[in-house]
Amino acid sequence: MAEASPRQKLQELRGKYIAGLPDRMAELSDSWSHLQHVSWNQKSLTFMSQCAHKLTGSGTTFQFPDITNTARALEEQLQMILAKPDASSAERQQIDHALNALERAILQATNAGVKEENPDPAIQATPENNSQHRIAVIEDDADQAAHLKNWLELRGYYAETFEDPDTYNQRSDKRLHHLILLDVSFPQGAMEGIAWLERLKTQVGTHTPVLMMSARSDMVARMRAFRAGADIYLTKPLNMSVLEERIHQLLESNVTTRPKVLWVDDDVELLAHYETMLTAEGYEVEGLSQPVRVLERIEQFQPDAIVLDHDMPGCRGIELAKVLRQDANYMTIPILFVSASPEAREQLEQHSIAGNEFFQKPLNSEQFLSSLQRHLQNAQHIAARINLISQRKESKGLQNLDYFLTELGALLASIGSNPEGKTHYLMQASIDRQEYLRAQHGARAMASLAARMEKHFAKQLGPGDSGCALGGGSFLFQLNEPTSNDDGISLLERFHHSMSTPAWTLAEDHTPVTLSLGVLTLNDALDEDKALIEVEHACSEAIQSGGNRIKWQQAPERSPEPEFNARIRELIAAHRFNLYYQPIVNMETGDTLFEALVRLVDSDNAVYLPSQFLKQLPEGIRGPFHELDRWVIQHAVEALSALKGKDAASHSVSIKLSSSMAVVENLLPLLSSAIRDARLKGKRRIYLALSSPNVMKDVAGAKKIARMVQNMDCGLIIEHIDTSVASVDLIKELDSVDVVKLAPALGAVAQQTPALEQLLNQLKATRNLNRRIVITGVEDAKALSWFWERGIRNFQGYFIQEPKGAMSYEL
Repeated sequence: MAEASPRQKLQELRGKYIAGLPDRMAELSDSWSHLQHVSWNQKSLTFMSQCAHKLTGSGTTFQFPDITNTARALEEQLQMILAKPDASSAERQQIDHALNALERAILQATNAGVKEENPDPAIQATPENNSQHRIAVIEDDADQAAHLKNWLELRGYYAETFEDPDTYNQRSDKRLHHLILLDVSFPQGAMEGIAWLERLKTQVGTHTPVLMMSARSDMVARMRAFRAGADIYLTKPLNMSVLEERIHQLLESNVTTRPKVLWVDDDVELLAHYETMLTAEGYEVEGLSQPVRVLERIEQFQPDAIVLDHDMPGCRGIELAKVLRQDANYMTIPILFVSASPEAREQLEQHSIAGNEFFQKPLNSEQFLSSLQRHLQNAQHIAARINLISQRKESKGLQNLDYFLTELGALLASIGSNPEGKTHYLMQASIDRQEYLRAQHGARAMASLAARMEKHFAKQLGPGDSGCALGGGSFLFQLNEPTSNDDGISLLERFHHSMSTPAWTLAEDHTPVTLSLGVLTLNDALDEDKALIEVEHACSEAIQSGGNRIKWQQAPERSPEPEFNARIRELIAAHRFNLYYQPIVNMETGDTLFEALVRLVDSDNAVYLPSQFLKQLPEGIRGPFHELDRWVIQHAVEALSALKGKDAASHSVSIKLSSSMAVVENLLPLLSSAIRDARLKGKRRIYLALSSPNVMKDVAGAKKIARMVQNMDCGLIIEHIDTSVASVDLIKELDSVDVVKLAPALGAVAQQTPALEQLLNQLKATRNLNRRIVITGVEDAKALSWFWERGIRNFQGYFIQEPKGAMSYEL
């Protein structure tokens, strides 16, 4: 049977869409009836809003604009009452009218059938030769996804559809896509597409351009999408001619993101051959026949991989590699060596961060190309892991966003209880006219400007200040000053001036690029989410008022101390605890151990840290921490047992216990029962984490616990180990300890001392050869490299996840 023509495929899709419209209308009507006559609940309202949202985006796509218009009206009505406990009679009447209008539009569409008075322009299109481009469509509306796939294939692209970001992550082939078309809203959340994009941009494939599609046309969604790393934002229903133009624009501009390879060889003829070979395989190649200029060329070309002839006049490959790996900017670049001398293989370092490999001349091209691709992928993984565990990219750069937010939360938690005579300010800085500048100069030019700004801003921060890049030309800063009479006005004006001192411009356009600031004074009435929302609102107002302004946002009133303590006690009594997770990552293998961190969460999703609520725990018969430790054990094991697929057999969890050794011993039967009831299989799925100061109070009790834990096939972690003799003696005495975590201060670059090196040597010299040493508090890649050279592979950073994604971490 002959394959259906593009016209027939589109007609079939349109017919399928029409056939499904009555069911969609029935779902909306049933949900509304349930809300009115059975129970008013958030879940049904959210479901209705999602159904209306899909129809808003799909109606015009299938040539039914009335469905788009009436569905949009319904969606707007539903959005207005989503946060309300109930709707007024007038609001209910408005929703009735909107539902009736949508039902009439759907009835008209179903009566019209698949007759085609105005053919879709896509049907008339002539396929182009775009088959080399792979495009991923991540869209939960199956009809729209199928329509886009057919439309793209009609134009000669290779298109794949995925119902949500998780499905895209789980694809089996892992092949590169040249472009991603991404919806904003998914059943997992109204902004799930943006949240996923933020994670994507910190992982492998960061150069892949992303075009976001949504029925949401508001500025908030657009700004968040661009800050997350979107290249283009289009509203649904899609204008297909505009979509085609934007796809062409992104794919053309993305040609320059081919992997860059610098090949250094003093044999000019061989070098020309290698350049031709790699260029034909899609690499951007620069050949260099003068080894003495290699550092200069690396700085200018910024390669993703380097190929070195091992024996060159005036410069040996292994010597150059050692120099490069002392620089934080280049230590993650894989280096491949080629040489006619087989003895050169023995001189290579075997444990560089990004890996290296030796090839003997004459070169086996197929083997070499396969290895090059593997090393590039591994280098991207390594770079992503460094970003995960480091506080900042460079020692003198801005902090990573995850670390900044963690520190912001800790600061807000401590402001009320630890007065220090300082005023703290949160500030958001954003480039004015971002959308206009992006449209005029392109996403790459904006990214280059933001990178230059980031380096400049890092130099303006004083001691105790911090900052991070939000992406899309926006930045966050936390500034401190001694309490003064001018309420910080002078400080912020000086900072604004220092930020704007360079004449920021884009490309050859000499029109000044300005910055607007939103400022918020921090106090203990805020959590990090509220603070971020307030300061974002202030920044937006500054931009809308003409730009190049400072806008202050009034902070909420502080709660009286007795009222705050009473609220904490109420939350504790209601067991409003929640677990968050922080991964400990093996940088070499990717193996991950998830540390469970307990937080207190109120009905507004405000999160309280242990420093805020531990002192409020009731004393109890067995001490203040017994009941909390019981809760953590039960819920951490339940979370682990709830995993599906490969995660169910591979993931492990660390449980931190705060009680005395005697109480911990009493809790072990509970842990054993929980593991047995959850039917967890395999050894070392659960680790107990104990603090060394706690253990030193009762070493005999700790020894007994270590034996019991070992008999349960669990693991034992001792935390906060420092360079003192007592710490080393403790680990020697507890020889069955599986994991040793060093105190966070030892991970900083300033703390890499002979005493620390001696500690590492002593820990590795103990009898337990399988023991892992974990480093926390690493500031940048240079600090990580120092530990790597000393055989350390396990690091813990500041990537904290909420329970819903607790153990789904994957690079």
